[in-house]
Amino acid sequence: MEKSELNYIKSYEVDFNQTTPMMRQFLQVKKENSDVILLYRMGDFYETFFEDAITVSQAIEITLTSREGGSLGRIPMAGVPAKAVDSYVAKLLEKGYKISICEQLEDPKLAKGLVKRDVVKTLTAGTIIENTLLNSEKNNYLASIYQNPKEDNFGFAYCDISCGEFKAATLTYEQLKSELTRVKPVEILAAGVKQKILPFQIVPEEKICLPDELMNNYNFTKVDSRTFEKEGVERLIKEVFKIESLDVFGYKNNSHGILASGAIIEYLIKTQMGNLPDFEKIQSYDISNYVSIDANTRRNLELTETNRDKAKYGSLLWAIDKTKTNMGARLIKKWIQQPLKDIKEIEERQNCVESMLKNAKARMNLENILTKISDIERLSTKISNNSVNGRDFLSLRNGLVNLPALQNILSDFSYKNLIYDEKEIKKPVEFASIIDKTIDEDAPITIKEGNLIKSGVNSELDHYKDLLSGSEVWMKKFEEQEKKKTGIKFLKVGIARGFGFYIEISKSNAELAPDNYIRRQTLVNAERFVTEELKKHEQEVMSAQAKSADLEYKIFCDLRNYAQEFVEPIRKAAEFISRVDVLLSFANASSENNYVKPVVDSSNDLFIKNGRHAVVEKILPLGQYIANDLMLVSDTKNFEYTQFMILTGPNMAGKSTYMRQNALIVILAQIGCFVPADEAKIGIVDKIFTRVGAVDDLSLGQSTFMVEMNETANILNYATEKSLILLDEIGRGTSTYDGVAIAWSVAEYIATKIKARTIFATHYHELNVMANKIPQIKNYRITIEENNGEIKFLRKVIHGSASKSYGIQVAKMAGLPISVLQEAEKLMVKMQKDFSKDLSQNKRKQEIKVEVPQLNLFDKV
Repeated sequence: MEKSELNYIKSYEVDFNQTTPMMRQFLQVKKENSDVILLYRMGDFYETFFEDAITVSQAIEITLTSREGGSLGRIPMAGVPAKAVDSYVAKLLEKGYKISICEQLEDPKLAKGLVKRDVVKTLTAGTIIENTLLNSEKNNYLASIYQNPKEDNFGFAYCDISCGEFKAATLTYEQLKSELTRVKPVEILAAGVKQKILPFQIVPEEKICLPDELMNNYNFTKVDSRTFEKEGVERLIKEVFKIESLDVFGYKNNSHGILASGAIIEYLIKTQMGNLPDFEKIQSYDISNYVSIDANTRRNLELTETNRDKAKYGSLLWAIDKTKTNMGARLIKKWIQQPLKDIKEIEERQNCVESMLKNAKARMNLENILTKISDIERLSTKISNNSVNGRDFLSLRNGLVNLPALQNILSDFSYKNLIYDEKEIKKPVEFASIIDKTIDEDAPITIKEGNLIKSGVNSELDHYKDLLSGSEVWMKKFEEQEKKKTGIKFLKVGIARGFGFYIEISKSNAELAPDNYIRRQTLVNAERFVTEELKKHEQEVMSAQAKSADLEYKIFCDLRNYAQEFVEPIRKAAEFISRVDVLLSFANASSENNYVKPVVDSSNDLFIKNGRHAVVEKILPLGQYIANDLMLVSDTKNFEYTQFMILTGPNMAGKSTYMRQNALIVILAQIGCFVPADEAKIGIVDKIFTRVGAVDDLSLGQSTFMVEMNETANILNYATEKSLILLDEIGRGTSTYDGVAIAWSVAEYIATKIKARTIFATHYHELNVMANKIPQIKNYRITIEENNGEIKFLRKVIHGSASKSYGIQVAKMAGLPISVLQEAEKLMVKMQKDFSKDLSQNKRKQEIKVEVPQLNLFDKV
């Protein structure tokens, strides 16, 4: 079909009377779902029409065809097979499209006239629960942001409907940016606000009014601003959760967060066609309970993914993730992103890890059991919204039956994170037994075509199944009976798909057929007949097949409804399993990588002996990583130790790696894991800041230097004496004099005003004199070995300052042409001489005292 032959009229421009009955049905549904792509079921395909067809054909690269549209002519059409729809839907969701599924609501064979159709669900990036569309090791978060124009704080809520997790908080803008970076929602709801009417506008446009740095980096969905109104949200949440007061969710101290939650619930009701997944509660959380890690620091430290290609390999998560379940894989990521400040909870986790480390046999047994456990967390949600099928139930059973064995192994451990209450275990195990007795081992994915329910569950069903399974025996007996009656030796009784039961007689014996034989079909070499007795049996069998499938579906639906009361116990089991899995992962990672248990206390000390970078040491060949010490304190009364470390050394010597390794050690300690060091004492850190490298942010019109200064300002404004600050090359984006001045002022402000533990890497050797003026500042350098202009990185951090940056030597290692390097060497020598000359002249000028008479502003002129 040539494109020129297609009518590219939009669906909303079509007059219903111009087209066919089927197309009128489509247009009616499309009119009610105008803001989504409508997948319209037609037999074995989901079709799209008009503008949807053009969008889909381009987005997922499928053929654009056409269909007769009555007086409209040929209209665009693009379709995908129903059996493979999930893969196509995944691609569309990934590109940010929203999709409504319009299903056939009746059997086309039984329909009188046009088959009834309607939308059964709407899929968006944040509302999917289908396993085939989800990453099993990642949460799929739908978020909502509420902003009261009269206040600076934001309401933030997020949920994963596939897991039943729902959290809310009230945040500052900086905290909001950090949380968005941590949570990584795939879809964010925000209110559309009416804009001022311009002279040429007929209708004012509604627009989400949030900063560009958010709008440019996340997938936003505009919702009506009334969605966030207090009265409506309160009424909705009370109704959904069946509560009298929102105070049970912390409304008093978190009103903005709860208002943001209301928008999520309303959106889910709309997209799930009222079939809202079950949430136990909305959990208000206080961000101050966790180590504050801003968005920039998260990226710099590569906690869960690398900066370069956003891959897990090369991140801290990759280095310590030994989890065996999908639930554990999701939880360990959350723990890494939210280090604790509560010393008791940190020590509880540490003690669990330590006890597991001491019991290698228990660790091995736990691993064996965990590998058998399915994703019961997500399966519990499928139960809660009635989307579970037979195979899901079997998968759930396979997970739950392992709970007693898991509990038995953990009975030797006494820490609360490894204890599972015997009362709690009974319900999930009981339900596993019910599934085992009910669902057939070979249950299909479909739930309306039979073969779901085991024998022995229902006597009526067993009767139908016996009737169906006994057809072969019955046919054999009937065949022998007819042979005796007719005397025809070559008579055969059989059943053909779509044709039914038959008696087959060869052509040569057809004349011997009795009068009660009714001719049904003529073949090349035979004739097929039926009798009243055979027809009656056929009707009984066909009726039994339909009744059996209907009865199985009813029994299955009863089980599905009964399963609702087990959702909460299953989720508690999932929570316990995932926690055990993460703690076991910590123990295995600590054992494999030779980690030690750090002391965590309320001091401001940070002592690390022979610390290592958790990721880099795993990438390098065994034994090649050079370990280093760190001794930082915030107690400025004790100048024996360092509070502020000025770290110098050439590029590529390992300054950035050294800084990051110590931040990662702190994070590992405060999530309850052991750390890569010989010894460690970690005084609780409340915030971690890094400023390592910068790039232009053209979307916000900011240069590299402006980005650097914004990040530095954020650190100076929010750091406390319990923070850990890692700064690399402050002031390098401007002139040397400006840069040195800024770097000096920043260093002095942190050391004397904030008093935070700080590592300050720089090439400005002029800053080394600060150690003579401010006692808490100490100079350190990364060692190198120089021989005939060649340098070798020794990567050991020691006291003292580097005398030069070795930039030309590093440039040589990078492969710059010899002529360029030689010219650079000459210029450097000349500039050093000129600088020394200027310095001596300035010194002489300062020695000449010039007396200038002081003017009195009140003297008469």
